Amino acid sequence: MDFPKKTVFSFLVALLVLVVEIDTAEAIPAFSRQTSQSCSSCHSQHFPTLNAFGRTFKANGYTMVAGQKTVEGKDVSLPQSLNLALVGALQYIKGKEETETGFPASLSLYAGGRMGQKSGFLLELPFEKTGVEGTDSMGQQIEGESHAALANFGSLKWNYVTQYKGINVGINAYSSEGTGPAYGYELLSTGAMGMSVPLGGVNAMGAIGLHKEHGATLMSQFGGGHGGPGAATGFGLSAQTSNWFVYVSQYYNKQMLEHVQDPSLASYLRAAWTPRFRGFDLGMGVQIYTGKTKTGTESSMDAKAFTADFQAQGEVRGMPLGVYITYANAPKSSATTKNWYNGSDEGDNSAYAVLTELGVVRNLALALGYVNATYHSHDAGKMNGTSTVVGLNYLLAANKRCELKYVDIGGDFNDATTIATLQIGF
Repeated sequence: MDFPKKTVFSFLVALLVLVVEIDTAEAIPAFSRQTSQSCSSCHSQHFPTLNAFGRTFKANGYTMVAGQKTVEGKDVSLPQSLNLALVGALQYIKGKEETETGFPASLSLYAGGRMGQKSGFLLELPFEKTGVEGTDSMGQQIEGESHAALANFGSLKWNYVTQYKGINVGINAYSSEGTGPAYGYELLSTGAMGMSVPLGGVNAMGAIGLHKEHGATLMSQFGGGHGGPGAATGFGLSAQTSNWFVYVSQYYNKQMLEHVQDPSLASYLRAAWTPRFRGFDLGMGVQIYTGKTKTGTESSMDAKAFTADFQAQGEVRGMPLGVYITYANAPKSSATTKNWYNGSDEGDNSAYAVLTELGVVRNLALALGYVNATYHSHDAGKMNGTSTVVGLNYLLAANKRCELKYVDIGGDFNDATTIATLQIGF
């Protein structure tokens, strides 16, 4: 593993200096403001991985309030302030052929929390360049890209949760640009939902395009997937206890800020068992995608895929440990109908991944991951890729995380990338 040691060390020193400079900002993400709890109360080792308390908070619809004043009235229970958070990342990337820096590499505005005693929401607005179309002063059609960061519609979900005989029963509606129908309701941190994984790019679901992945990942080597990985809009029903949860949803595979005429809705089923065993929080489950999806005048497409996942979070000799194992399969398209999750009729797309993260000293975690995926493309045919990932995560504070990651991609590819990231939440 050929790390560019001097460059990475210099960058990390700069990040540490920056953190010292901004520490007086007392950055606290949105849910911490509502619950008066530190970020570590909900997250295992670091954001975004959820621990048992974090899963409970999410399962109850983001409604917990502690310390923050509320506006109470008939059928009204709202925090006095709209809870916001700004989460961004600084990044340095060193590849075999090029070097990149990002300041910021990503930036998103979050709003979320309690809407009532039994209702909550979460909204993400990422800032990024946006394609623009219009006409110039001569009436000529022009196309281009904005030079300023504009807030785009990223993801939104609303839920209502109530208790029935000891079971949390909920309904929700959601729309996501890249996390799939699992965005409507997901409690594990295996990668079943795109944004909830300890180390980016180390899960089977993203490797074959069930949700969007960014950066040095197998999906980037395969060519980006089928054109819209993870876009989903729908509604669903959930049931949950401390030992299990089930979620069913109807959805279509687009995100649009407009009415959709005569859509065909695919089906999504998520079932998981979440017991405790010898001090470990366990989670094991499946995802089943079935049916057909269509928006507007487009042709109807199959939506078929299957995943299985496992996680264990606990401690070994006083050191926090997380283990995450995933498998995903998207069947090949038929001669008459394309599968949205696998546009090729040459063979199934499949992947498996293993990720382990160990807290070696206070606030410092070492992660090791491996992904193996087989992917079919009309242009490139059958491809096999492997990804070996070594990562270090250091919590400078509960809402300031520094990550150093080395990614070695093999199989039919030959690539390696070193990434240093500082993620900060305000």
